[in-house]
Amino acid sequence: MIVHHLQPPPAQREGGLDAAIQGLCAALENAGVKIDYELPATFVPGSVVHLHGLWQPSYVAAARRCREQRVPYIVSPHGMLEPWAWRHKWWKKWPYYHLFEKRLLRGAAALLATGDQEAARLRDRLPGQCVETLPLGLTGEARPDYEAARARLGWPAGERVLLFLSRLHPKKGVELLLEALAAQPAAAPRRLVVVGAGEPAYVRSLKALAARLAPRLPRIDWIGPVWGEDRWSYFQGADLFCLPTFSENFGLAVLEALQVGTPVLTTRTTPWGSQLEPPRGFICDPQSGSVGEALRTWLAQPVAPAAVRAQIAECAHARFAWENLIESYLALYRSRVHP
Repeated sequence: MIVHHLQPPPAQREGGLDAAIQGLCAALENAGVKIDYELPATFVPGSVVHLHGLWQPSYVAAARRCREQRVPYIVSPHGMLEPWAWRHKWWKKWPYYHLFEKRLLRGAAALLATGDQEAARLRDRLPGQCVETLPLGLTGEARPDYEAARARLGWPAGERVLLFLSRLHPKKGVELLLEALAAQPAAAPRRLVVVGAGEPAYVRSLKALAARLAPRLPRIDWIGPVWGEDRWSYFQGADLFCLPTFSENFGLAVLEALQVGTPVLTTRTTPWGSQLEPPRGFICDPQSGSVGEALRTWLAQPVAPAAVRAQIAECAHARFAWENLIESYLALYRSRVHP
């Protein structure tokens, strides 16, 4: 079997999407599957095409070629049809969807969601279409390393560190986190570390909001983008990872925090609601008041000890290691190639 993976341009998949695709492809290769990132002039028997993301004109041509040569293709929307994403720049997406994207989705052998919420919405949008649900897997082998990571980063003992590590984008809810932190009473020393990059105008607006709230905020470190292996120290050394997002089909950064044992605060718009209970995590609504309430609960508790962090990490590795997921992906591909 050959799986042809088509991806958005690098700038559009930076961060979680790129890590998700590369993790899947590496696991497939380890399972003996040949991977190709382009389409051949003529497909060989046993080929299947996997399209990652939406809104790519090149995908329309690729889908047409698949239909012409009777090669099945699978589409992973990666959250790009979720309600918040659909409303964002809807005036461009609505006509494109009805002219091109809807036919592409209808022609797919399957749509692949990463969580039950996304799957349900895809079924509502495209009744009768085959929708499968498979989670993403770990993006590396990192494990808990709390004290050493804090030493590497220069974070003092006794200081509670809240981490945001993701794209700086309006849907990620950084404003909610700043407003919620500003509403907290003065307590033990703490700081917010913001790791990521975004559109310059948007980043300036975040920093302007932080400046207005500065008298009520803890120290904030604006680190900028950190990718690759260097990002693990931030996950490992943080006391709480925060992703107060408005929309997330999976939330790979949540998994990255959990795999190194760091508790997580995120919202019900992610698929993590049933898996995060104190002390592993805190689920709230994407509203500053709800985020603030979750923060107060967290601040009232002691910092997670090493044993708790180890338990969080073991659960994540047991459930989301690629070697435990890949057979389900292979079964999906094979069922489409040999229906």
